[in-house]
Amino acid sequence: MTYNYNVMSKSFNGFKKIASYYDNYHSAHNSFVELIRKEYKVSDNSLIVDIGCGTGNETLNIYNKFRCNVYGIEPAKNMLEKAIGKSGKIIWLKGTAERIPVEDNSVDIITSFFSIHHFSDIYQAIKEYYRILKSSGKVFIFTISHNQMKKSFEYKFFPELLKYDISRIPSIEFIKDIFVKNGFKVKIKVLEYETRKIDTNYIKMVKNRYRTGFQRLTERQILLGINRIEKAISNNSDIIDRIMCSVLICKK
Repeated sequence: MTYNYNVMSKSFNGFKKIASYYDNYHSAHNSFVELIRKEYKVSDNSLIVDIGCGTGNETLNIYNKFRCNVYGIEPAKNMLEKAIGKSGKIIWLKGTAERIPVEDNSVDIITSFFSIHHFSDIYQAIKEYYRILKSSGKVFIFTISHNQMKKSFEYKFFPELLKYDISRIPSIEFIKDIFVKNGFKVKIKVLEYETRKIDTNYIKMVKNRYRTGFQRLTERQILLGINRIEKAISNNSDIIDRIMCSVLICKK
């Protein structure tokens, strides 16, 4: 198959706003890498491609753990620039999930850490995954289910955020169905994503609109949510939000 490496440029204003402070609130997760290690025998010659790598935290963690060939693919210029500065050992490329600048049948592992809901065409993205993946390769989609969202304190404090995120984050069943229809076998694992204390530091994160979903809320909605948090803290100063996530492990 002949492939065109000219990637169409798009506007990612939300990421442009948070790129400067994204790393203050988002770090890598060793549990994610350990799951990959259990599910796939990575060698020095393996190629792992991280789609929607952002500022590269998870990508760098993958490289540090496996010391193999690692590519980070990201469409947002500001995010990619931060990633490039973190390691010269990783190949950083501007690209989208729908047009991945990688050769056919060349990739052992594809990762997507909480980025699938940003894809402009999930159907085309999964076709691209199938194109670049080796016959023995696996895809790891890290995301959050709608039920997992509903159990998080964050969404209880910001009900408008829950409504918005459910509208934009595809359900686990939907993602699985598309992969299966494109020739993949899929299994699902549940992992702990984060354990976060709801305190004044968390309020500061919210005020900074630490993730893109908060940028869609009005100032009034933010203030109402903060009021709910402050009231909850006054009644219980030890509120812990244990956030779970889902991982779809997809094999050709």
